[in-house]
Order: sequence, then structure tokens, then C-alpha cells
Amino acid sequence: MYDEYPYRVRTGSRRSRRGGTIVLAIIFSLIGGIVGSAVTNVFNNSRGETQTGAPVVATEIKTTDEMGAVAAVATAAMPSTVGITQEKTQMSIFGPLTSTSSGSGFIADEGGYIVSNAHVVGSAGEKVTVLLNDGSKEEGEVLWSDGGLDLGIVKIDRTDLTPMNLGDSENIQIGALAVAIGNPLGLDLQRSVTAGVISGLNRSLGGEQGGYMEGLIQTDASINQGNSGGPLLNAQGEVIGINSAKIAGGEGLGFAIPVNVVKPILKQVLEHGNTQTLALGIGGYSVSMLEKQTGNSLGTDGKGVVIINVEPGSPAAEAGLRSRDVLLSMDGNPVNNMSSLRQSLYNYQVGDQVELEILREGQKEKLSLTFQEYSIPVQGSPQPQEIQPYRGN
Repeated sequence: MYDEYPYRVRTGSRRSRRGGTIVLAIIFSLIGGIVGSAVTNVFNNSRGETQTGAPVVATEIKTTDEMGAVAAVATAAMPSTVGITQEKTQMSIFGPLTSTSSGSGFIADEGGYIVSNAHVVGSAGEKVTVLLNDGSKEEGEVLWSDGGLDLGIVKIDRTDLTPMNLGDSENIQIGALAVAIGNPLGLDLQRSVTAGVISGLNRSLGGEQGGYMEGLIQTDASINQGNSGGPLLNAQGEVIGINSAKIAGGEGLGFAIPVNVVKPILKQVLEHGNTQTLALGIGGYSVSMLEKQTGNSLGTDGKGVVIINVEPGSPAAEAGLRSRDVLLSMDGNPVNNMSSLRQSLYNYQVGDQVELEILREGQKEKLSLTFQEYSIPVQGSPQPQEIQPYRGN
């Protein structure tokens, strides 16, 4: 059994009409084959567009003697920060029981596209209520949601909104200013601002039930229940992360998903209205996770994904991937862990061919994989104890 680090994913304030508080736990899936496609572009300043294709907003952060950097960032970001609520009815021994959850989000495009956490907005196709800065409420539809990445995109029927500028989460430094905005403890404390610094990068969190999340930004800016989905901003007022998790019982230990994760997905949603579903057809574990739990080295400097199982008839099977292979790169881009593998799949479409670099029995090999219209079957997670680590020289 894995002895993983317990953490609490903030689900927002969840109040039952019959009283009491319901706390939800989010399990981050480790099964491969998370899907999608989009092409990630660099910022094109000459056209005034971001990676997502959304126009850059001319938001200038100015400080004065009376207004410091935090206040200036907060003032610029407030119009683009939203509250999100969702009602769900479940049957209980007492009859129908309705609960309301609340969280945060931010406007990513003036056409009404909002980014938040998957555990805040729910599944694709569900409805939520979005509270805007002017006090108005709009019904929103969840266009896309990925529980493995804990990200979701909501669309509301408005075209007069002020979007936030998306920064580059690959270009942040430890010690830099970090400003978090959200709705701690529900909408009663909406758009609360906390500030701190970037405390760490590429953090990993394990869940009590086998979940695992990697590549996170750590900050000591206070992130409380209800801040989920809100923006983490730099000194220029750009979104560098999506607030997502807090260590249970820990103060100053908040975590955000790097904004670069959602950029290619948002670009595809803006261009096509949805995302295309792809799957490799594998189950796997991050090398770093496996090595940490077993104490053995796989000979890859802690990077890569160990293939646990390959589904028959899948793109992975057609390419010749096998159980116990270690996936190192895709088209020359490093596959550092399961999180980076999930993200990279959003860059491709059905019919695309990619070159995989793998480690097989201590030797590096290259395979060619073609993406197909394929959905991985739902099944239980394989047991990592079945994998015998490669003990290289």
C-alpha cells in the first residue's frame, strides 16, 4: 500500500439546507489516457494575443504612495474574479437533501468563458450560478471538466466582460509576490485578498485514497475553503495559477495549478467550443512517486511514467508499448510525470503521429504512436507493488 501524504482539497463552502457542513474529498486519478487536443502557441505580442487566442487586456498595474503592489493588483483583478455556486440534490434516509457548494473562478475571455476547479464546477454539461463583480448572477454551463487536472471551464451568456491576463507559470521565481483572490468560507466573504510569496515550485501532493497531483505552485498566501478556482496573481496582475489545495492543518501551505496547464485547453474551447477526446490506452504511475514509495531507483533521475498496463486495441498497444516500459518523452518533449503526460495529450488530435522515447529493460528505444478515436475502459487502479524496479548501473 502507498503511504501517501494526506491533504485536503478545498471544495468551497458546502451547506445543507438541513444543516451541517459537507466536506468533499477530490481524488486525482492516476489512470493514463486523459484526453484532449490543442496546439500551444507562444505569446504573439505583434497581434496582441495570448496563447489561448484571447486578446490581451491593457491592464496596467500602477503603485502610488497610498497604494502598494498588492492593492494595485487586487484593484485591477477584482472585476474579473467571480463566485460560483452549485446546488445538488441527493436522496437520503430522510428524503431529498439539497446542498449548495461555493467556490471561485476568473474570467478568461470577454465572451463569457470562466476558468475554475473541476471540484468547484462539477462535470461537463452541469449547470452552475456565476456571481459577477457588479452583483449580477448568470447561469453557466460547464463546457469542459477534468478531475485528474482539477480544472474546469464554464460559459455564461455575456460578451461585455473584462478578462484577466494569463501569465507564464514557467517564468516564475521562488520569493516572488503572490496574490490570491477568492471567496473564503463562501460568498459572504467574497473577493477576499491575501498576499504572500511563491514558496516552492513543482510540488507534489498525495491523497489518502491513491490520488496524486504534481507540478503545483506552493504559496504562503492564505488559501482557505472557498478560494478554490480563484486566481493566483503575480506583481503584474497576471494569472500564474489556479488556487486548488491546502494542506490539512497546515498554515501558509497553499497550492495552485500552474496556469500553463489550462492554456492549450482554453484555446481549443475558444476555437471549437469543446475539446476532443483522446486516449493512449495505458495505466501508469509517475516514476518519482513510485521511487518515493518503494525506495528503489528506476534509473531515470526520477522522471518519466511507468506503464502498468496496456489496453488491447489501444493506440499504445498498436505502438508496441508494454507493461513495465518507462515513457520518457513524446515528440522530444520530456514526460516528467503523469501530470505532464495528461497535459501533453491536449496538444494532439486524432490522426496525429508522435514519437515516443521509452526505457525498456535498461535500454532506450523509440516507438511511433498514432492517435485514434479510442476511449479507455473504466477499471480499477493497478497495484504498484507489481512493478519490479529496474536497477541500472
